[in-house]
Amino acid sequence: MQIEQKQQLSLLMDGELTDQHVVEMVSHNESLQSCWHRYHIVRDAMRGELHGSSLTLDITNQVAMAIADDDLYPQLTEQPSQSEILIPKAENLFWIRMKDIMAKVSQVGLAACVTLAIIAGVQYHQGQSDEVSGAPTLNTIPMGVNVAPVGGIQQHNDQQLLEKRQYDKIRLLVQDYELQKRLNAR
Repeated sequence: MQIEQKQQLSLLMDGELTDQHVVEMVSHNESLQSCWHRYHIVRDAMRGELHGSSLTLDITNQVAMAIADDDLYPQLTEQPSQSEILIPKAENLFWIRMKDIMAKVSQVGLAACVTLAIIAGVQYHQGQSDEVSGAPTLNTIPMGVNVAPVGGIQQHNDQQLLEKRQYDKIRLLVQDYELQKRLNAR
């Protein structure tokens, strides 16, 4: 019966059948309506008239059936019974909390000890290296950078004056070069 209906549907689509009974049958049967839709898509594809808007993929029914078939809340197979569950006694709760507190305090204590050892080691090593070389072990100021002391008071020593004079000399040489380049360009 289904094959005969699809043949009649194909004839109706080709214009070879004008039976009103077939049109009513298609309007009441969802399966034939989807077949009618697929036949039109195939015909348009074969003629090269297929548009992106005519391709609609309706999967709502399949998704709804898959959700209905899916077991969302599976039953646990090995649930303990009420008699098997052990509730801790009140005096044990105190020791459980004390155990947690002691674990946290020991972690903080360990971190403090490690920090103290690092600081003491750096200070010891810095004292040893100051005698050997003039650069500190943990130099927080990059080499070649002069930092003004707090309060805005700047201390000038011979090294700083020498660096400033060399910088001024280089600046004057560059200015002279630029001036000579402009004069010779004319």
